[in-house]
Amino acid sequence: MGCAVSSGKLNAVQKKILPSILKSKFGSIVESSEEFNTDFFLKYKIKQAEEILEKANELFNGKMVLAFSGGKDSLVVLHLAQKIIPDIKVLYNNSTIEFPETIEYVKILSNTWGFDLEITQPKESFFKLNDIYGWATHEDRWCCGPCKEEPAASYIKQKGFLAEITGTTRTESIYRRSLKPIKLPSKRPYFIRINPIFDWNTQEVWKYIEMNDLPCNPIYEMGYRRCGCWCCPINGPSHYARLEKTHPKFFNMLLNYRYKHPQITQLLEKRRLKAEAKIESALQSS
Repeated sequence: MGCAVSSGKLNAVQKKILPSILKSKFGSIVESSEEFNTDFFLKYKIKQAEEILEKANELFNGKMVLAFSGGKDSLVVLHLAQKIIPDIKVLYNNSTIEFPETIEYVKILSNTWGFDLEITQPKESFFKLNDIYGWATHEDRWCCGPCKEEPAASYIKQKGFLAEITGTTRTESIYRRSLKPIKLPSKRPYFIRINPIFDWNTQEVWKYIEMNDLPCNPIYEMGYRRCGCWCCPINGPSHYARLEKTHPKFFNMLLNYRYKHPQITQLLEKRRLKAEAKIESALQSS
């Protein structure tokens, strides 16, 4: 009996040959449609983001700071903002558990692009706080407050900025579906947030980066989808399997940490069960 092709491989093949099928069937309609999609993106989505930045600059008289995470979304916003507000102040918060590549990338970009960079960090390191509160979870991300939001908010308040420009999009999660270009505060910290690319999706973000040949965080080249904290609670077991390969020092640190990391425990359990199943299969076939 022949081997069946997995659905994953079948989808990959179909995706690869689909453009050829469409062109042979619809001819110039495909090319015209692609041109329209590109023109629409250039004329409306990018223009929309620029208009949001222009209006915000007018409303807040330039008293804004741009929150830069080192990720793809805030990279696009930074590139757009520098056209509208050349002297925009840029804020990067080092939570103390950032990838070292991200920190280096932010500093290099600041030098090459020439923006005024401020780096903040929490009063206590993440691991000191973790000794007190234990590992954060997807439902209880206690670390975001003291490690990310509070240092940034303290700086914004101290410098008298009226608003913060972000790379947040409403496609990130179901909780952000109602995101607006200018978001008024509903909870602490009471800062107005400007979201120029609130209506963009991931494909459009990467398209803008490609079109403008923007330098990306090297973390993406390592296969990570996000470049935030390397032990963030929303990362699943696959993230830590990759971490073991790219940053074994961090992985071993979590492996030997006094409090067991839930995702590391889950990853090791999956490996144990897989190894046992392999042994059992070998014994049955012998």
